[in-house]
Amino acid sequence: MAKEPRPTDSTAAPKKRTRKPANEVETSTKVPKAAKNGGSKATVIKQLATAEDLQERIRVRAYELYLQRGGNGGSPEQDWFQAVAEVYGQSVA
Repeated sequence: MAKEPRPTDSTAAPKKRTRKPANEVETSTKVPKAAKNGGSKATVIKQLATAEDLQERIRVRAYELYLQRGGNGGSPEQDWFQAVAEVYGQSVA
């Protein structure tokens, strides 16, 4: 048995999809412990600068590992994890 077609209401307009403007896109950042505990602004800035410095050192070391391999084999994730282990090992010592 065939289904009957549904009647359409020509007065109802379909809903339009909307996007968030690019300037409202949220970025996820970790809040340093000093900011949560009411630490000073200088302490928070110093912690952020230190985190950015560590991130940059990890990037550079991962790229060095890539170049040592000659760009063959391996994966970016392996280079990144090895660089993290090396950089954090240096920063703790």
